[in-house]
Amino acid sequence: MRKSINLFKYIIILSILLLTNSKTELTSKIIISVGNEIITNYDLAREMKYLSVITVGQFKNLNDHDSRKIAVDSLVKDKIKITALANYDNITINDELINNQVVRSSQNIGFRSIQDLKTYLEFEKYEFDEFKKKILLELKWNQLVFQFYKNQIIINKE
Repeated sequence: MRKSINLFKYIIILSILLLTNSKTELTSKIIISVGNEIITNYDLAREMKYLSVITVGQFKNLNDHDSRKIAVDSLVKDKIKITALANYDNITINDELINNQVVRSSQNIGFRSIQDLKTYLEFEKYEFDEFKKKILLELKWNQLVFQFYKNQIIINKE
């Protein structure tokens, strides 16, 4: 009888461990790979949150299929940019430029101040540093594109 109880306890513990591991696998599922970079469902959830933040909730009005497609496309573009930028260590963006772009982005979204944006991000459970990283990636990408094509730019002052 005692062996049966111990065996029963062992089976329950083993079942719990297996179910817990299954849940862990679901939370870190790879959705797509871009070169050597991967995109997980966690990345997708964060991107959907970011897109919701920068559209002040309008992104949530899209149906699930469309919002996922837009978020995946955005993540793929970001991974391509990150991969390309990894080859160019000389691209640096100073803090003043980042802060100016944060202010502009904040105003474009509709906030009067950075503090209002931070309050909104906190309410939405999205980190301000994550927001700044997205802006930094865009600034670096723009700088890289400019470096490649600056000799081909012709400005007609008229």
